[in-house]
Amino acid sequence: MCFAKNTLKGCSNMCQNNYNIEKEKNKEFKYKHLNYTERTQIERWYNKDKIKLSEIAKLLAKSVRTIQREIKRGLVKNLTSDLIEIYVYSADIAQQRYNYYIHSKGPELKLGADYELVEYIEKGIKIEKKSPEILINDIEKYKLKFKSKVCAKTIRNCIHKRILNLTEKDMIYKKEYKDKNEEQRHFDKVPAEKSIDFRPKEANERTEYGHWEGDLVVGKENRGSALLTFTERLTREEIIIKIPGKKAEYVKEAIDNLEKKYKGKFYKKFKTITFDNGGEFRCWKDLETSYDKRRKKTRFKIYYAHPYRSGERGSNENANRLIRRFIPKGTVITKISEEFIKSIENWINNLSRPTFGFKTSLEMAKQYC
Repeated sequence: MCFAKNTLKGCSNMCQNNYNIEKEKNKEFKYKHLNYTERTQIERWYNKDKIKLSEIAKLLAKSVRTIQREIKRGLVKNLTSDLIEIYVYSADIAQQRYNYYIHSKGPELKLGADYELVEYIEKGIKIEKKSPEILINDIEKYKLKFKSKVCAKTIRNCIHKRILNLTEKDMIYKKEYKDKNEEQRHFDKVPAEKSIDFRPKEANERTEYGHWEGDLVVGKENRGSALLTFTERLTREEIIIKIPGKKAEYVKEAIDNLEKKYKGKFYKKFKTITFDNGGEFRCWKDLETSYDKRRKKTRFKIYYAHPYRSGERGSNENANRLIRRFIPKGTVITKISEEFIKSIENWINNLSRPTFGFKTSLEMAKQYC
């Protein structure tokens, strides 16, 4: 025990010395944000080694307050083997939240607090009817002095983002702006709260019907049609839908059709869906939004499993293995008929399961919906 303490202390001193040397080499070191590697170190030291926050701060050459805020950022509830709830630090969750807040913050404004320059631009465009290029040229030509220095493109971007008290209509030549790809924008801003760590207790413990896991079964070389599969966690009920390809818009369309099919029962049947981190599932806002614009509430909640942890969607993965008995890898799914896919779905739902005392998933599902 004493040897272990001395070893840990020696390791800590060595790490601290390395960080101190690096700090001396780079004076800006203390202003750098924590990275993912440092977060994994914090996870090990805080959860497993039970090192004090003050010691962790020394090892990473950070302030104690920085470590305290970091622990708060990544704190999640977990269950021990004795089913006791404890709070632990998760490097993955902390990194997700950090990335989300960085994206949400947006870029710093170049105009800043240079009110004179803002007034000059707004007056020049609105009253004098000048273009941003002419205004920048006038600044250089007449050697006008302002706190900030910007270019014409920056002015146009500020107008488009409504940072200035101007619109495109105030411009002499209105420039058409194309929105970024909707799927990519949602991908960048998936909040940390969409992690599986925040999924309801009823879904985790399989005590309530309506919590599903979803995935895609793809064909040869990820081309052509694919199968969108859903597995209900409590009953293992299976839904298989053939979609034209591996795209978010096809997933959205398939779920819209499910909502139309089940109508009012849909909202009781689908409460949550847990996907992996594939790009075709990352448009969570679109997927949660009903096709019926009159419906103000979301139709269900979406959560995402941790990267490279397919076991967190084990029920769906097992169901996909059953599908692969009929459709082996390398098969061109485009050529498979809807009738054959429906027969696979019926076979899975009518399969006797020892887990349920040899009842089928269909029999189990009828008890709840």
